[in-house]
Amino acid sequence: MASRPSKRRIAIIGAGFTGSVLAAHLLRTAEEPTSVHLIERAPSVGTGLAYSTPNSAHVLNVRAYNMSAFPDDPRHFLRWLWAQDDGGVDGGLVPPSGHAFVSRARYGAYIQDVLRDAQASAPPHVSLTVTRAEVVDLAQDTDGADGPGNGGIRLRLGTGPSLNVDLAALCVGNFSPSPPAVTEPEVLASDRFVAAPWDWQALAAIDADAPVLILGTGLTMVDTVLALEDQGHRGPVLALSRRGLLPVVHEETRPFKSFVHPQVMPHTVLDVLIALKADVRRARAAGLDWRSAFDALRPYHHLLWKNLPMEERRRFLRHARPYWEILRHRMAPEVAARIASLIANGRLTIRAGRLRELRLLPDGVEATVRARGAEGNVWTRRVGAVINATGTECDFGRIDHPLVRSLLERGLARPDPLRLGLDVTEDGALIGEDGAVSRRLFALGPVSRPPFWEMTAVPELRNQCAAAARHLIGLPLGIPQVPSLRAPRTRVSQ
Repeated sequence: MASRPSKRRIAIIGAGFTGSVLAAHLLRTAEEPTSVHLIERAPSVGTGLAYSTPNSAHVLNVRAYNMSAFPDDPRHFLRWLWAQDDGGVDGGLVPPSGHAFVSRARYGAYIQDVLRDAQASAPPHVSLTVTRAEVVDLAQDTDGADGPGNGGIRLRLGTGPSLNVDLAALCVGNFSPSPPAVTEPEVLASDRFVAAPWDWQALAAIDADAPVLILGTGLTMVDTVLALEDQGHRGPVLALSRRGLLPVVHEETRPFKSFVHPQVMPHTVLDVLIALKADVRRARAAGLDWRSAFDALRPYHHLLWKNLPMEERRRFLRHARPYWEILRHRMAPEVAARIASLIANGRLTIRAGRLRELRLLPDGVEATVRARGAEGNVWTRRVGAVINATGTECDFGRIDHPLVRSLLERGLARPDPLRLGLDVTEDGALIGEDGAVSRRLFALGPVSRPPFWEMTAVPELRNQCAAAARHLIGLPLGIPQVPSLRAPRTRVSQ
């Protein structure tokens, strides 16, 4: 029988919310000698893309009560906020109900404190090493001591050295949206096209009086508009999406019993919608807002998705997804008020249509759009800048990232059939090109969305991190045999 290694070595690739909280749970959970390696290419850990914004107007889209890093301590974040000098909210106090929306930068500071506290209170047999580097390649021994496909893992870092570990968890977060297919290469290469709405320097370089076209009308667009306004932008802003839908506003909800019964699950999207509408009617009859009925469904999202056949999942993505997104992912009240004011005074216009072409001009960009509707008339608009805020890229076949390309080319991972992320089990284990489930490689956070549908917000992510920590600590390990980094077997088409 293979002997157990003297110390379990776990690498976490990415130190945004998911990676940092997973590390904190591992530090709290490990009962045997364990070394955790947290690897992050950005200058700081804990903030990631979502919580690194410098703009205080960018607030959480979930009320403070639901933002604890620990599922077994739901008021942890509230207590942290109340301990702050200003009572926890920029310019106000967090009420006992926790119905408040704090800045994302403040939440990033909370996650950093969570990790620091977990490291400080970790027992002597558990250690945390934080490394600033980018993992650019990953190899796994195909014939480890505990069976085929279960050897150790070697991570090659962009800084040069390699790291040998027993287990690796990909917590790489979100990726920038892909450019629209109709865009001319000259547009993409110019400074008129902002490829990532989180590129604060590129936003700051936009002429304050220039008209701007934003692709997308969801929460990413909302953040982009606020960033432009707060930097003194004066020109008109046009936001375009296929349906022209704007996220609705948060309101305080009350407890409500969902229609879902684990033994009687709907198997079609239509049945889900019919039942949800019936719940909304019951909620209104009881004097509650529709949001109470919608939010009561949240604990069952994963179960509903799991019970939908593949064709029904495709039907949901084709027809219901845009409406689900605006109802499920809402704006904080203060943010919604600012957006409503900009629309009312003509500074922001929301249009529905399909982008047909982006053409570079000497003084800007000309956009050609086919309007939504029966007539579908075509119109053009000249703008000084185009910002791509269509949402994060989930199709890993289109993501040009060194580690992602390495995983796909080596056959260690594959995109899921619906192109929502990487193909993984419910435990987060990567499924390889040949359909084999890895016992050493895992993916958590937004990249692991396919089995669950919802895996982007803190309430779902913290549960996943807590469960993943227990799972990783409990996995049996043999003596790892780490290979040299071999050349990729195949090339994945772009």
